[in-house]
Amino acid sequence: MTENKTIGILGATGNLGRPAVRTILDTTDYHVLLGGRDQSKLQRLFPHMESRGDYIDVDIYNVEQLHNFCRRCDIVLNCAGPSNHIGDMVASACMEQRIHYVDASGDVHLYNQLQKRHEELQDKQMLWVIGVGAYPGLSEIWTAYIAETLFDKIDHLEVFLAGQGGFSLNAAYDIVCSIEMGGALGMNYCQNGEAQKIQDSSYQHYTLPPPAGERKTYLILNEEFRRIAKHYDMKKAYFYNTYPDQSVLHTFMIIKAMEEYKTEEQKKKSAKILSEQFTRKQQGTDDYTMFHSFATGSKNGQTIKLQANLLYHDNWNLLSGIVAANVARLVLEDDRKVRGCFFAAEGIHVSKMMNLLFEQGIVFAHKHFD
Repeated sequence: MTENKTIGILGATGNLGRPAVRTILDTTDYHVLLGGRDQSKLQRLFPHMESRGDYIDVDIYNVEQLHNFCRRCDIVLNCAGPSNHIGDMVASACMEQRIHYVDASGDVHLYNQLQKRHEELQDKQMLWVIGVGAYPGLSEIWTAYIAETLFDKIDHLEVFLAGQGGFSLNAAYDIVCSIEMGGALGMNYCQNGEAQKIQDSSYQHYTLPPPAGERKTYLILNEEFRRIAKHYDMKKAYFYNTYPDQSVLHTFMIIKAMEEYKTEEQKKKSAKILSEQFTRKQQGTDDYTMFHSFATGSKNGQTIKLQANLLYHDNWNLLSGIVAANVARLVLEDDRKVRGCFFAAEGIHVSKMMNLLFEQGIVFAHKHFD
């Protein structure tokens, strides 16, 4: 019975953790164990959950407390950050307790570190899933869903991410660290499974459906998206981050060009700048998150061109928490018995994931075009 299973959540008071907890409480019967350094804050945020869960003192950097937390769970969902400070500490505790693990971080370097334990995870019948937010995470789940349900074969795909919502300092810190370590390739797309640099490096304008409207686009390729494009044998696949104006792009470029990440002080300063910039609201626009896609390919022997749109009427932090919660749920309910360490779209059942999101208010629409 599902009520006998326990989902442990670290970072429950954060921007991702709060919606993750609420999603699990609202949509499942699982028992919830919340770990944090301030139980009183947890109790204020999640009152009256005695019948569904417990609170426990956990400092992630305290090995004894962390292991005590993990041994009481069937799976741990880690929404705490910054990921570049935590590293594999929580995963290592889960390994010792032989339990499943889901990490909201999309850090490819963490994934590469945890991938070294892939065979051991298979032997111990454990599933670890990394990068389970809106981007990366849903960006690749969405791409896989389009490939699996709307096409037999995709020749050309373009995916645009647009949204409005802030970043916490921890999230911004991880972004700065990603810039330092080259976590994604700017001005690259995926061609036949491999990264390819475009010749024209100029930024483009694109008009997306409401509420996004006119956006500035920046082509970027992360490892998660490249792997999905390769898995589904797409000839060409492009992923664009989009922004309402050039200011955010300029900030990223300055941080990279001036190497404003060499010291801890520089990382914190750059993170603060990014966090403050993303907090600014586009006048007259409520928070939202959108994935918009164009694809050409074939279905049932016929050539088709398809436009698809995924819209969540709130910011990407809330959406990331919802995605993370549903991934944790599907890991516990896995009927394929997948075991090992995977990115989100590779470790769960894509169609089941999208159907859960549709039930929870994420709007999907698509149409053919000439």
